[in-house]
Amino acid sequence: MLYVKLNIQRFAASLSLSITESEPNIAENTSQVTLTITATRTSGTTYWDDPHSGTAYIDGQSIGFSLALKKNQKTGSTSVTATVKHNNDGKKTITCSASIATGTSSGTISAQETFTLMTIPRTSSFSASDTQIEGTCIIRINRASTTFTHNLTYSFAGLTGTIATGVAEYQEWIIPTSFYAKIPNAKSGSCTITCTTISDGNTIGSTSITINVSCNEEKCKPTLSATIIDTNTATKNLTGSSSKLVKGYSTARITPTATAKNGATISSKIVEGQVVSSYLDISKVGKNTFSITAIDSRGFQTNIVSTATMVDYVPLTCSAKVYRPVQTESTAMLDISGNYFNGSFGSTSNALTLKWEYRKKGASSWNTAKTITPTITGNTYKASVNCGTSFPYQDEFEFRVSYSDKLISTTQLLLKLSKGLANLAIFEHAILMNGTVLFYDDDFFVRNEDGTFSKK
Repeated sequence: MLYVKLNIQRFAASLSLSITESEPNIAENTSQVTLTITATRTSGTTYWDDPHSGTAYIDGQSIGFSLALKKNQKTGSTSVTATVKHNNDGKKTITCSASIATGTSSGTISAQETFTLMTIPRTSSFSASDTQIEGTCIIRINRASTTFTHNLTYSFAGLTGTIATGVAEYQEWIIPTSFYAKIPNAKSGSCTITCTTISDGNTIGSTSITINVSCNEEKCKPTLSATIIDTNTATKNLTGSSSKLVKGYSTARITPTATAKNGATISSKIVEGQVVSSYLDISKVGKNTFSITAIDSRGFQTNIVSTATMVDYVPLTCSAKVYRPVQTESTAMLDISGNYFNGSFGSTSNALTLKWEYRKKGASSWNTAKTITPTITGNTYKASVNCGTSFPYQDEFEFRVSYSDKLISTTQLLLKLSKGLANLAIFEHAILMNGTVLFYDDDFFVRNEDGTFSKK
């Protein structure tokens, strides 16, 4: 690089100064500066053919020189060189001067100038990758000299430490697990990495960058499990185990157990969409799978579906009908049907109990109950019971059907057997009762004791 500055003329000759710089010594933080000193005849015939001695200064360094201004030349020049040490930041401004006694009427001429030198690259630049805790951060350094080494340090949420020293251009850094404790309520945080450039044991300078350090979700999300038990004493007695549920009747208690990892805490536990502090009870439970979630203070969550053994109980039902097959007779029939769990609860097999009893309307006591033995097919049952001929059609009766199984206590249905009603059909030449001719043209028929009819 060439710098040229002219001083003010003195008499008939003057001096001017210019400099050139060589490639800097980056490692030494120095550059070679060549100062060119030029004498110029400005008027008249001033000259000196024999070289005269002078003194030059480059950044305070004194250097002797000799210079002639020939009669047949307008200018004469010479150069001197010095090694200049730059500032720690690589910058440098120097003052240069020169003077020479001409031995002419011009006397001693001199010049002094200030020059700004090129900046020598000093502090290294670098990059670093965002990464996860326990992961590897890649650090790449762009250094100005192959002799430079570097010290790498970090600062994270008040935690500080050394990554490595004496690093050339590349460094791998495994983020320590101690970072977890500094972000118990966040998924990530900012980490400052500082690179200090060293040359020959001397610190040149430092620069810092910030990277994002995050938690590995798979390593940080909470562990979660759950227990499911039946708290209904009746169903537990039938299954013989609190870990087995009876559909529609058990009370399922779901208790989640969650453990946070790496410095976090559990913020919530959710069972079937409800936040719980300890457990959730579901009465008359109708299913055996339950969704459970645990969320930690960082916002990481674990979801599971917990399954319990369930007895697929069929609720006991009963429908019944009592009727007179012949309206004017004393016979009564009882038809009964329903659903029934035809299986085992575990320690106890189910059993169906059916009974019927009756009384004349208005009576205070019931006739002795009689057991019904139904036909069971799969999970259904039915029976058709001939209740006998103790029900004169002129009277009204009440029937009571009782049904139960091992789970359902005795339940009763109240039925009514109405009085029998004669079915009369009147035609032009005849009258019929319940399909039997009572009168035809001029003939009249009466009922005998044996139930037959004869003409009167």
